[in-house]
Amino acid sequence: NDTKFKLQGYDLYTDLRLTPWEAALGTRANVKTIDDETKVYIPQGIQSGEKIKIPGKGYKIGSGTRGDLVAEVKVMVPKQLTKEERTMFEKLNEISNFNPRSMNN
Repeated sequence: NDTKFKLQGYDLYTDLRLTPWEAALGTRANVKTIDDETKVYIPQGIQSGEKIKIPGKGYKIGSGTRGDLVAEVKVMVPKQLTKEERTMFEKLNEISNFNPRSMNN
């Protein structure tokens, strides 16, 4: 198990790695917790750095209550592309007018 958890108060923090298409389209993803795995809904258009809170999956406080698990989204890009993937990305580059560098934050 290579999942890393960081404890802040009673909340646990972890990374949730997504593909660019999962982030753009939205998906359901399995997130490892300290006990097991839970499925979370990822809304379309989620950005790297956004956080998804999973209530009650954090550190045990005692008396049966727990903190939350907070999964920080990390959008990951493949280092190596298949020929078909490269073609799809090139097509997207041609047809998309999305420019993150021209956005007002």
